[in-house]
Amino acid sequence: MENYNDIKDRSARSVKWVGIAELFIRGIQFVTSLLLARLLVPEDFGVMSLVFVFINLAYVVFDFGFTSALIQKKEVSERHFSTTFVAYVVSAGVFIVAVFLSAPFLAEFFKVPSLRPMLRVLAFIFGFYTLSALPKVMLMRDLHFHRLSRFQMAGSIGYAIVAISIAWMKGGAWCFIFAALTEQFIITLLVINASGWRPSFDFDWQAFKELFHFGGNVLATRIAGYLNTNIPQIIIGRMLGTATLGFYTLAYQLIDFPVQRISKNILKVMFPAFSRLQDSPREYQEMYQQTIYFLALITFPIFIALFLLAPDLVPFLYGEKWLPAVFPLQVLSGLGLIRSLWTTASVVFLSKGKPQIELRLQLALLIVLAPALYWASTRGFTVLLMALLVCYAGLLLGGFVQAMKLVEFPLKKLGRILSLPALASGVFWIIGEGVRQIPLLSGHQLITMVSIAVLGGGVYVFLTFRTDKSLYRKIGKFIAA
Repeated sequence: MENYNDIKDRSARSVKWVGIAELFIRGIQFVTSLLLARLLVPEDFGVMSLVFVFINLAYVVFDFGFTSALIQKKEVSERHFSTTFVAYVVSAGVFIVAVFLSAPFLAEFFKVPSLRPMLRVLAFIFGFYTLSALPKVMLMRDLHFHRLSRFQMAGSIGYAIVAISIAWMKGGAWCFIFAALTEQFIITLLVINASGWRPSFDFDWQAFKELFHFGGNVLATRIAGYLNTNIPQIIIGRMLGTATLGFYTLAYQLIDFPVQRISKNILKVMFPAFSRLQDSPREYQEMYQQTIYFLALITFPIFIALFLLAPDLVPFLYGEKWLPAVFPLQVLSGLGLIRSLWTTASVVFLSKGKPQIELRLQLALLIVLAPALYWASTRGFTVLLMALLVCYAGLLLGGFVQAMKLVEFPLKKLGRILSLPALASGVFWIIGEGVRQIPLLSGHQLITMVSIAVLGGGVYVFLTFRTDKSLYRKIGKFIAA
């Protein structure tokens, strides 16, 4: 049995490094996007979006869920890794052939001739995925996220250099294709060297069945989750028009950023840590309690801030024509909070080896979501947004009930853990609404946003540190990790 304190310390160090890498990579991407926006025309970004929609969809089902299976499994041998590698090689081959065959039809359907060669060139990125997947798994299993984070930062630098260089040379949307390939090439070389892994083509049916028993449920869950995420866009676009869809998409992107970049990154680190503790109930409960507490401390004020700042943030960043996106952003801030909390239930199902529970919950949401949103769309955009929020709240409640049973963690105790972030966020909201009523701030968007963030956020920080004095020690230990 591994030492719990060692796992906890390495998890804290991993979370810190993932956070550092995230800030670095997002900074590089922001600067790169600004430069590319000046060097390229909007059509180039549109072509890039179409190309990556199909590549990302394929990546959802690329690895059969075996990556999660290898991380969760307590004991893995070389036969598991070699069997997985063979499966990835076959999968990559199938997807490359599928992209090559479908590229002409997609180019004709979207009336973009350049899609054909771009899709075919980018399809080879599955080769890099095949070679880098298992070394990444090895690093994650050992909680070596500090090394993986450095490699991802190096890849982002390579991406930026190639993208800007090709755009500078009038390469158009091709800059995105070769930049993505360069990024994955760099990461692949670095992770293979760090892990010491070398390819093997030994295939074992028993190992395949062991991994697919777990991974098949993960794969089905991913597909169901992908559909649940995209059903609202399909129904809004079909029933309410592309303009309404545009407002929804803008709002969704804003709330999706903290979900993807904070909640899911933290849980990406905690998944292997929880998996190592799956047979140690007391230590598992303690780490889960700390994880959900700190995640709530971070995310609650972010979504409260998005709700409060929406009336000024949207027109300030995007212009007055985007004002109809304000209300969707405020409603979807609640959805963002729900999705962030959902990740803590999801990681329990995975680390406890029960992905079928999450699959059943996602399928239940899928069955309810489409008819509910279709019905709501006939009564207007506001009703649809509320229906979406209610459906996901039901998913979260069902997820917490099932997850707490697995962890043997009373829901009442969960409520106590979330009480401080919730109460402090409530005070933040009251102060923010009060600031907005000050006549002198009327019409001054930037000043209003800064005032809400400083006053409301300052009180939130004061209340949390005043109530939980152990935060000073815990944060100091986290920084020093």
